[in-house]
Amino acid sequence: MNSPIQLTTKRRGWLPSLVAALGFPLLTSMPCAGSEPVLAAPFTRITNGPPWNEIVRSVTAAWGDYDGDGWLDLFIGNSIGDNQTATRNSLFRNNRDGTFAKVTTGPVATDLMVSSHCAVWVDYNNDGWLDLAVADVAMVSPGQPNRLYRNTGGGTFVRVTAEEAGTFVSDLARSVAISSADYDRDGLLDFFVGNGALVANQKDFLYHNEGSGRFLRTEAVFTEPELKTTQGTWADYDGDGDPDPFVTRYEDQGNSLFRNDGGGQFTEVTRASGLADFNHSVGSAWGDYDNDGDLDLLVVNVYLNGPETANSLYRNEGDGTFTKITEGPIVTDASNFISASWIDYDNDGWLDLFVTVDPPIAPAPATVKNCLYHNQGDGTFVKVTTGRLVTDYARGGGAAWGDYDHNGFPDVAVANGTIFADQRNGLYQNDGNSNAWIQLKCVGTISNRSAIGTQVRVKATIGGQERWQLRQIVGSEGWLAFNALDVLVGLGDAPLIDTIRIEWPSGLTQELHNVVPRQTLTITEGVALTLARVDDQTLDLIWSAEDLILESTTNLSQPNWQPVPGMTTKSHRVTIEEQQFFRLHHP
Repeated sequence: MNSPIQLTTKRRGWLPSLVAALGFPLLTSMPCAGSEPVLAAPFTRITNGPPWNEIVRSVTAAWGDYDGDGWLDLFIGNSIGDNQTATRNSLFRNNRDGTFAKVTTGPVATDLMVSSHCAVWVDYNNDGWLDLAVADVAMVSPGQPNRLYRNTGGGTFVRVTAEEAGTFVSDLARSVAISSADYDRDGLLDFFVGNGALVANQKDFLYHNEGSGRFLRTEAVFTEPELKTTQGTWADYDGDGDPDPFVTRYEDQGNSLFRNDGGGQFTEVTRASGLADFNHSVGSAWGDYDNDGDLDLLVVNVYLNGPETANSLYRNEGDGTFTKITEGPIVTDASNFISASWIDYDNDGWLDLFVTVDPPIAPAPATVKNCLYHNQGDGTFVKVTTGRLVTDYARGGGAAWGDYDHNGFPDVAVANGTIFADQRNGLYQNDGNSNAWIQLKCVGTISNRSAIGTQVRVKATIGGQERWQLRQIVGSEGWLAFNALDVLVGLGDAPLIDTIRIEWPSGLTQELHNVVPRQTLTITEGVALTLARVDDQTLDLIWSAEDLILESTTNLSQPNWQPVPGMTTKSHRVTIEEQQFFRLHHP
């Protein structure tokens, strides 16, 4: 063994986290006021070829490499026209030369649907191929069944029946959102379906993945009320290792945050957390915009076809509570917002925010545009006012981000028209700059294969200052959009990455050190270190390498590593304290 191995355990029931610290990379191949700068959005709109020459009513966009060739493909979910007839969705394969080809065969491209409002690319059966789940909003009650397409490999799909998958594909509701998370951390992705949308009070659905491709609809505290749910997102807001659901609702019904207590049990903590606001909320997006190591929250608010409203931004204080931000353009701008994503579009090491806008039916002024807010790195944002991304007029729906051209900078596909108008969709190619970056494709082995729920932390010196950044791989974000699963981290002028830490849902943690930027790495969840449970507080740690030293610390940020007495050659019994970390390394 020619690199150190680090092992970390932190109390969470009995499940620890294991860290493999590798010494080498794993290679695969409105104007602003005052003194604020006038910023331009560095994007070029692509206007040739599909899907940009289609004129349809598009609602949702989702990036995913469904054919496994290493290049992002694109799904666009469409809605019915004025004649109220059924419509087909659109699937586009990446030609790997900056263009796309429309897929015209197979159930994803030929199924008739009413109004596809959400799509997620996830490998629900852990076979190595991305599958597709699509939520269909019916125009009348009781609703329309959602669709699940199983990828059979090589880019072909089979529409899954209720006999195979259970009631996930037969339950009727006005389903407006699907999100995926392994809420019980058994290595299998589960689904949350938000129902009711902007019209009907309905119960939401939670489906537990039973394995073998079958889902069991189960009850939880957040599925009980019949309300107008618009979206459910998952984020480990409290840093305890499991995903917590946040549910947005329309018509001042109140949003809700639930703490995941493990074992399929959840506790509502909305009021205690400081998130008990009432608004016309349609979605949320989680991101560590201040680089303090925890996930902050943006809530999208809109009164559809009504008066303009402002969005809500909450800073995570790291103790289970949030502070509502009341200043700055993100929370003072008023419009008809729809979908949002945190994305570092210029790779300077700070997350920016992009929000789409769907203006009222009448009038629909051409002055209402999508919004891009640049992170200044001090907790404030400046609105970007020039460039086609923020000056093109359209009825914006879901905006999905992903590096489709492999240049290390995130591009964005915007579904336009929504349910109101036939319009062209938008693809905006990021022009890039000289900033460094790292892109990671995470592959779960013990965790779910799609690595949803994984947190990635990157430490590098940018602008002369050592900085950590946090990214989370999520199974839906911002309403009506699904961003690429690959993690793209901007590094500014950093010549070298000090640390990349992958925190898997299983509890395993891998580290890479001294990594060269401007490359794409595939990180496969490591299994060299194993554990055996003795009881709720005792573990046997087992490793295969000889002559390693076991040390312990109680603080991973400022560690004081001390030798652990009584260690045998290849194993050690550990009693887990309230917070304790261990590492193995060569003497």
